[in-house]
Amino acid sequence: MPRAVEHVVVAGAGIGGAAAALLLARSGARVTLLERVAEPRAVGAGILLQPNGLAVLYGLGLREAIVARARIAREARLADGSGRLLAATPMPDLGGGYDHVAVLRRSHLLVVLFDAVRAEPAIVCRFGCEVTHADREGRVTWRGPAGEEATRADLVVGADGLHSSVRAGGRFDAVSTPGPTYLRGLSRTALSGPMTEYWTAAGIFGAGPVDGATYFYASTAARPLAAALARRDLDALRSRWRGACPAAGAAFDGIDGIDDLLVNQVTRVDCARWYDGRLVLLGDAAHAMAPNLGQGANSALVDAVVLVDALATEADVSAALARYDARRRPAVRRVQDTAAVLARLGEVRPAALRRVRDAVLRLVLPRLGSDRPVRQAQQEDPAWLEATVQRCLDVHRAR
Repeated sequence: MPRAVEHVVVAGAGIGGAAAALLLARSGARVTLLERVAEPRAVGAGILLQPNGLAVLYGLGLREAIVARARIAREARLADGSGRLLAATPMPDLGGGYDHVAVLRRSHLLVVLFDAVRAEPAIVCRFGCEVTHADREGRVTWRGPAGEEATRADLVVGADGLHSSVRAGGRFDAVSTPGPTYLRGLSRTALSGPMTEYWTAAGIFGAGPVDGATYFYASTAARPLAAALARRDLDALRSRWRGACPAAGAAFDGIDGIDDLLVNQVTRVDCARWYDGRLVLLGDAAHAMAPNLGQGANSALVDAVVLVDALATEADVSAALARYDARRRPAVRRVQDTAAVLARLGEVRPAALRRVRDAVLRLVLPRLGSDRPVRQAQQEDPAWLEATVQRCLDVHRAR
């Protein structure tokens, strides 16, 4: 860690922000964690943690708490609306025991992270504090219970999501591209089998078992679905999905009301650079993407590790941030592009085009026979990620 980095402000206490705060604190920095929500509650539906994200969390010592309530899987499946298999992708052994994914409630993951953050003496948590401005000199202003407050930090980490205030305060040349709206939920209906994504006549639907429920997501790009959502008509959503995909109909049957569904518009964010002066971005603030590779939160966790590693490697803050940008931005751009292609393919709705698409998938995918796409999606070697986190812990213990 450069000597110049003693105090870090992290804006946003989501998955990426909480992990970054822990890693920075355990590398010797004093961290102020600002979160606009006054009483962060364990909210959300489900999350798929892949080997890269698991490596970060396991390295932080959170393996036992996560696995205790996770469904471990070693295969991901793609099917058509009727449930006929299009592709089954086994998770290769990436080394270090990383041969699996974990599906769990997002709320459980957040509780585990918040407990770790609150237990870290080098982190000061300021909940109910919304960042209103940040500049490249490290000055940060926020609005909270005590009114308007400000501080100056040696580094400001923008982990504050799609509408990042930190990003707005710097020169990142960000471009936001809006996409379809997705619904996410936790259904009482128990669905068996591994996490499966269905490419249907109504669009994309995915589901998998979590602790005591079924986590599912569904696109609403098709006009009948978008219209039903606009009317808040759960029955119409159920009916449309039941006709397109029996698994989707069953999942929607386990929802009591429209307010039990989370509504998220997918927006892609591309930045020409991820740092400006003392400002640096990670997670959705830097690279929001389509959810079709399941790499949104996982990529944010990788960001946190690569950032801290760069700070530990370089003596100069600017050099460290440039190193981070050069390593992360191209890798994430490739993941964003792949996720976007999958999103477009999954939303093909004319029957004739779907038949051609599905036939090509069944023909081509088995012939690929390589774990290269899976490894590329991880962006970094999971064993390296875990080892790097452990180095942070070693610094923490030595102090």
